[in-house]
Amino acid sequence: MRRAPIVVSCCYLFAASTLLFGAASGTTPSSTGTTATTLLNQLSTAFSGGNVVHQVQLTGNATWQVGSLNDSGTATLSAASTGSAQLQLSLSASGQRTESQSGEGINLSCTWTGADGTTHAIDPGNCWRPVLWFLPPLSLQPSLLSSSLGAVDLGTGTVGFGTAAFRHLQSQLVLPDMSSALASTMMQRSTADLGLDPTSLLPAVLAYTIWPDNGAAIPILIEIHYANYQLINGVQIPFTIQRYINGSLELQIAVTSAQAN
Repeated sequence: MRRAPIVVSCCYLFAASTLLFGAASGTTPSSTGTTATTLLNQLSTAFSGGNVVHQVQLTGNATWQVGSLNDSGTATLSAASTGSAQLQLSLSASGQRTESQSGEGINLSCTWTGADGTTHAIDPGNCWRPVLWFLPPLSLQPSLLSSSLGAVDLGTGTVGFGTAAFRHLQSQLVLPDMSSALASTMMQRSTADLGLDPTSLLPAVLAYTIWPDNGAAIPILIEIHYANYQLINGVQIPFTIQRYINGSLELQIAVTSAQAN
């Protein structure tokens, strides 16, 4: 069942805090979690034949819906295996929007910039993300995994709002030498649930939760859908990417060209 969108005082909240960063929404695994090494290797094989991918760049057409606003334009998405990523939207009515991140783990730094050119910092908790929202396998390559990333294979079950069954891979940040309270907060804020197609083992859905940058205790449920995979330079790229906020479609990107190396 879809949930009604949460109304916030500034539409940039959704634009900034959800495009690049994510934590877990409703999931129903059917088995006890086990070490994810095998599943991560299978995902890497499905994604790139097991070859390391260092950089990707996608361009395409975007449709943007926030409240009563329906806008369209172009999108450029870029990311590197080092943890840096950027989304640039050029929309006919809303102008330019950019979201950027750099670093990894607790040292991630995330910002957004609106049409006025002013750059804003994103709440650090909404930046503790172990996976890249528009191409999760880039963050989960076995030979490049950060020591702060924890992953578990939760078997087969639902992920997000739907009822379809996926191979359920859950990831979160796990850092040593932290107080129990801070470690619990980090795990909650960084958890992301990835649903892999049970046949291809490519990502079909990513589900997570964020909270408003103003500190309000209002969970915002995010779900990303991936479809229309095409092989580009030996790498499987989703040419249709959709983001839902509390069950309502907010952003759709139809990729027209892609580069990977």
